[in-house]
Amino acid sequence: MTGFVNRDQELQRLGNLYESDTAALAVMWGRRRMGKTTLAIESIRDRDDAVYYQATRGTAEQQIASFTTAAAEVYPRITRIRAEWEPLFEFLTEQDAIIVVDEFPYLVEQTDSLPSILQRVWDHTASETATTLVLTGSAIGMMHEYALEGSAPLYGRVAKRPNGEIEVRPLAFPAAMAFFPEYDPAKQVMTYGIFGGTPEYLRAVKDGESLEENVTRTLLQRSGGLHEEPENVLHRELDEVDRYFAILKSLAAGNRVKNEVAQGAGITSSSVGYYLARLNDLRIIERHYPATVDPDRSRKGRYKIADPLFRFWFRFVYGRTARYEVYGEEAYADLVEPELPAFVSGTFEQLCQRAVLYAFGDEYRFVEEPGNWWDGSGSEIDIVAPTNKDTLLVGEAKFRQEPLGYDVLSQLETEAPMVDWHPDSGDTPNYEYALFSRAGFTASVEEVASERDDLRLFTVEDVVGLLTD
Repeated sequence: MTGFVNRDQELQRLGNLYESDTAALAVMWGRRRMGKTTLAIESIRDRDDAVYYQATRGTAEQQIASFTTAAAEVYPRITRIRAEWEPLFEFLTEQDAIIVVDEFPYLVEQTDSLPSILQRVWDHTASETATTLVLTGSAIGMMHEYALEGSAPLYGRVAKRPNGEIEVRPLAFPAAMAFFPEYDPAKQVMTYGIFGGTPEYLRAVKDGESLEENVTRTLLQRSGGLHEEPENVLHRELDEVDRYFAILKSLAAGNRVKNEVAQGAGITSSSVGYYLARLNDLRIIERHYPATVDPDRSRKGRYKIADPLFRFWFRFVYGRTARYEVYGEEAYADLVEPELPAFVSGTFEQLCQRAVLYAFGDEYRFVEEPGNWWDGSGSEIDIVAPTNKDTLLVGEAKFRQEPLGYDVLSQLETEAPMVDWHPDSGDTPNYEYALFSRAGFTASVEEVASERDDLRLFTVEDVVGLLTD
């Protein structure tokens, strides 16, 4: 699978700017491999007024010459303009051109005054035109520094959200399925739980190969195309890389609370916050809170590795390459496959939380996004979704290879009243239960479900169907 996939919303936002009668500035950012370049090129396909320039490292003179060559393919008269950034951009804006500068930070590395130059062009020339300028970048912190933060030269000139600020994030599950449509639903969940939604990672998956073959070829083998990907990303984006490695290894080992993460990484608790914040900015990790809790007031936040490929790499690959080579052809079967159901369970939970919106959407309007819930006593619920009625929907999701038994339902019924939530009416909540299972359900659970109207059962096939139909 190599074609352009999804990104309809992003394309629509850019299209709105291109068709505007007034000048528009857009900033598009996101980590490498997310498909920003593909999206930018697709957005100007078949247009005869668009200049696309992919910046590379080099001297300022080389960059200006390359930019002029790219622009001359659409506007030949630009070769008569003085070879400096300000007159070149002034000329293009006067033509009402669409100008896409891909990897803008590379230009600023050589010409640190470029954001201020563009500010002058925008204020003095572009404001009276219908030009569109799109700046993209993988260096997320730099893109904020140049255009999105209050002190940035271009701050306040970027078109209003959502059109002007476009963060390119991983593909959602339904779009990712386009890369391996022949897999059965359980294998689709497992593949998504390993490779995530980053387009370049998904392109490495060969639909005609088994999951074992794909993982072994791309990740476990020393020559694999993704074998060093997380390491390369961290080295490109961050300083003090060893500390970030230690933190991610700690998170992959199951440490979730700040102090535990710091202890597992061998870093002081007072300094670990800075590194966690940087990883969060890169969307490699995320902090989440129990459903129904106000994040601004809660101290119950927990961290986790958000990018599945990074999560897999730090759990199964980092520091283990030699061991896989010793095991040879049996490496995946012996060292990875037995642990995959537990590893993928978090991804399955997230997909089930999303599926709830479709499965119960005709009956309820959800006043909060479904999420996990936990408290300080060790009680946890996989899915908690407050509704606009007096009902709290709660559920459990199990990706293990054994049928889900009655003990899971019994524990869910015990823990549901522990959730601190009350309907607007002030009445005692009603509870509706949903169970999700990869391997089906025991006879006792199926019998109970047939006798009750407050309990629904979903297989992994049901979940994938709800998300992709």
